[in-house]
Amino acid sequence: MKRKKIFLSTEIPNDKTAKTKAKVDVMEILEKEGYHSVYFPKVNNLMQIVRFWRSLSKIVDKNSHLVLEYPCMPRRRIWVISTFKFLKGIKLFGVIHDIGDLRFPEQRQMSDMLFINKFDGLISHNASMTVWLRERRYKKPIVNLGVFDYCLKDERNFNENDVSGKLKVLYAGNLSFNKATYIYDRKLDNLDGFQLCVYGQHFEKERLNGSRVSYKGIFNPDAPDLSEKYHFGLIWEGESLDTCTGQYGQYIRFNNPHKFSLYLSLGLPVIVWKEAAIASFVTENKIGFTISSFDELEKMRETVSENAYKEYLGNIHQLSNKVRKGYFLAKAINQLVN
Repeated sequence: MKRKKIFLSTEIPNDKTAKTKAKVDVMEILEKEGYHSVYFPKVNNLMQIVRFWRSLSKIVDKNSHLVLEYPCMPRRRIWVISTFKFLKGIKLFGVIHDIGDLRFPEQRQMSDMLFINKFDGLISHNASMTVWLRERRYKKPIVNLGVFDYCLKDERNFNENDVSGKLKVLYAGNLSFNKATYIYDRKLDNLDGFQLCVYGQHFEKERLNGSRVSYKGIFNPDAPDLSEKYHFGLIWEGESLDTCTGQYGQYIRFNNPHKFSLYLSLGLPVIVWKEAAIASFVTENKIGFTISSFDELEKMRETVSENAYKEYLGNIHQLSNKVRKGYFLAKAINQLVN
């Protein structure tokens, strides 16, 4: 049976992390949009390539197009599929999760653009990432995603209803010292306007100073069940409380952190570094506020009014429903291929 819309699926790790959640969500959303998922093997030898080409050839025709997530490891897969699509005269579109040149700029590796240029169109995270791609002479169509979806079957709200008392701020993600150095900073104990509660893997308890940070454990990303409610979700990366620094801090100038989607799906307004790419989305949709440093976060307790917080919650509710149902990727892929 010939297929017009084909999604090339790759290995999904058998773990419970944001990375795995994002890949599962992409597959499920595209299948709802009528895509037929085909497993794309690692093609380690010529026989595997021939076998894959034959199976794919049986379901494509001149009206077909392919969708593949990027990055796709090993990257030889992209050489294989770009040759296939050229010989068949069909289109290959990409959904970007990460770009190594942006995430780890100091690592010497084969440039991502050698592979990204094989796609006939891309779904980029946001305008900042798109500018970066255009500056590197990617000239084909690009659609900005806006925000990653975070599909949940049930509505799960974990927001506080008012802003009385100390602000409770949630941070979810990789808690290793290398990734989230700032949460181990002893300077946090000098700030008493908020309580920072963290969830995630690789927490290094022995590095923690003081009691301003409260570790809450690990939750299942497919069915988040937090131990309590929070006022805000925090998007902040790197080494410092003064600004986002280091390779992880600088990366959020360009990417859409998956934790942002998690916060939206849980009904949480957000606090984000003002220079992050996602900051404009937050301010335009009035779902939280931006800060340049933790000193500003410390003062937020005095400036966030009851009415402002209720407005954030109302705006979040509309976005939360869209994120949980896969609205943003469905819209972007249909805009790109049509």
